[in-house]
Amino acid sequence: MAASSLTVTLGRLASACSHSILRPSGPGAASLWSASRRFNSQSTSYLPGYVPKTSLSSPPWPEVVLPDPVEETRHHAEIVKKVNELIATGQYGRLFAVVHFASRQWKVTSEDLILIGNELDLACGERIRLEKVLLVGADNFTLLGKPLLG
Repeated sequence: MAASSLTVTLGRLASACSHSILRPSGPGAASLWSASRRFNSQSTSYLPGYVPKTSLSSPPWPEVVLPDPVEETRHHAEIVKKVNELIATGQYGRLFAVVHFASRQWKVTSEDLILIGNELDLACGERIRLEKVLLVGADNFTLLGKPLLG
């Protein structure tokens, strides 16, 4: 019985406090009350279809602008031409490659040794041909295969 009367008393007290806080009292309070009501009603009325800019409505990173396809094709042709010139004139330095051999990928250069656990019918010093070349690179360029270079 005491708990229910305490709940009713606290409910009436909270109701009385909220009414006195929300109601204007004193000179000029009516204008503040009406101004605050106008502000609240204006701030919540958005245009139809308007979504405020937040991290949920637009991502926090800058929007990606894709290059012009014509310009990109021209730039690609220039790079391929330059790499072909470097290869034709031999100005590429020491080459490296990533190859697939014996179920693993290896980064190799010329005259590297590859130690594998499988038995192959090869003599020491014999040359092998690595046909699964994934990429070839030098100081100035790297050629990537999709998935292999042809």
